[in-house]
Amino acid sequence: MSTYQQSSVTDQFWSNGSGRQRRPRSGGQFPRGPKDPFRRRLAALFVVGLCIAPIAWALRGDGNAVDVTNTGGAAAIVQFDANGDATTSVVAPTVDPATIPAMTDSVAVVAVPETAAPTTEAIVIEPVTTEAPKRVCASKYTVQAGDSWFGIADRAGVKASLIAGTNNKTIQSPLMVGQEICLPPGAVVPAAIEPDVVTTTTVAKIACVGKYTVKTGDSWSGIAKKVGIKISELTAANGKTSRSTLLPGQELCLPQGAVVASAVATPSTAAPTTTQPPKYVPTKTFTRAELEKFVRDAWPDELEDNAFYVVNRESNWNPLSRNSCCIGLFQLNWNSHKSWMKNYGITDASELLNPEVNAKLAYATWQRSGSWRPWCTQNWCPAP
Repeated sequence: MSTYQQSSVTDQFWSNGSGRQRRPRSGGQFPRGPKDPFRRRLAALFVVGLCIAPIAWALRGDGNAVDVTNTGGAAAIVQFDANGDATTSVVAPTVDPATIPAMTDSVAVVAVPETAAPTTEAIVIEPVTTEAPKRVCASKYTVQAGDSWFGIADRAGVKASLIAGTNNKTIQSPLMVGQEICLPPGAVVPAAIEPDVVTTTTVAKIACVGKYTVKTGDSWSGIAKKVGIKISELTAANGKTSRSTLLPGQELCLPQGAVVASAVATPSTAAPTTTQPPKYVPTKTFTRAELEKFVRDAWPDELEDNAFYVVNRESNWNPLSRNSCCIGLFQLNWNSHKSWMKNYGITDASELLNPEVNAKLAYATWQRSGSWRPWCTQNWCPAP
C-alpha cells in the first residue's frame, strides 16, 4: 500500500484523471457533506426575482407619446424622471406641438377649448287654479212646514237640484222649518203655504120609522133583508158598518122605507104604523096563452124566446109563485128593486103578483142591467 492510500485524511478523494472525486464509502455510496448557505440564498433570490419581474414589467415607462388618434381625445401621461418626481402633461388632439409650453417639474396643463353648452329656453309652467263659481243669491226664501226641495222648486219655477246647489246642498239634504235658503236668478219667490182648512159637514139626523131588537143569529144582511132595505141604509141609520158587531138585545134604528112588521120590529112611539092591506089581490086565474101574451106584449120579438125560458125555469108559468125574496112570473126581487119600481107606480110587493105588471117590470129590469145578468146561472147566461 502506498503512502497516499494510507493517509488518514478524513475526507479522502480519488482521481481518475478527469477530475477530483469523492471516494465512496464502503457499501458503494458517497458520503453526504454539509449544506451550502450560499445556494439557499441564490435560490431565494431567484424566486423573488420571478415574482417581481411581472410587476416591474407592468410599471415600466418607455417614454413613447400617446397616440391621440387611438385614444380619441386628450390624454394625460404620467412619467417618472431620473429624480423620481412625477411629471404630468395633458395632450390635446388639435393643439400644434409648437404652441406647447416647455415642460417643467410642475404639472403643465393645456386648456381645451370649451364647447358652448346648448341653450334651452326655460319654460315656466304656471299652476292652474280653478276657483269654485261664486254663489249667486238672487232672492231668499224661508222654509215652512211641509216644504221640500221639490215643492219649493215647483213653486219657484226652477229645478230642485239648482236650488240645492245654490245653497251648497243636495236634494238629499234635510230642510228645517225657519231655515233661510237662497234662490238662484230666474226663480220666483214661492208664496207662503196656506194651512189646510178643515171643513165640517153637518149630517142630518136620520129619522127612524121603527126599531128592531137584535136576536141571536142575526146579521146586518139578514135584518136588512127582513125589513126590505139595503145593508148600507141600515148601517148608515145606526152609524155602523157591515163589519160592526151585533149583540143580542141591541136595538137598531129602521130608516125610511123599511117594512115594519110586529114580528121583526117594535114600532116607534113617535111614528106609529099600521099594517096596510095588499094593493093587489088575485081574483082571476090566467091561462097559459094569456100569460104568453103578457110576455110578448112587454118584451121585444128578438128577446121573447129567452124570456119564455126564464119564466118556465123561474116560476113554471105560475104568476102567484113567491118565496122569501122573489115574486111572480119572472121572480123579481122586491127588496133589491123596490127603490126604482116606485117610479113605475109600484109601491107594494103584492102588485108583482099581477102577471101583466110582472112582465113589464121584468123587461125594465133587463133594460137597467143591459143583459140577462139578473137571471144568469152558471150554465145559462146568453149575450145581450
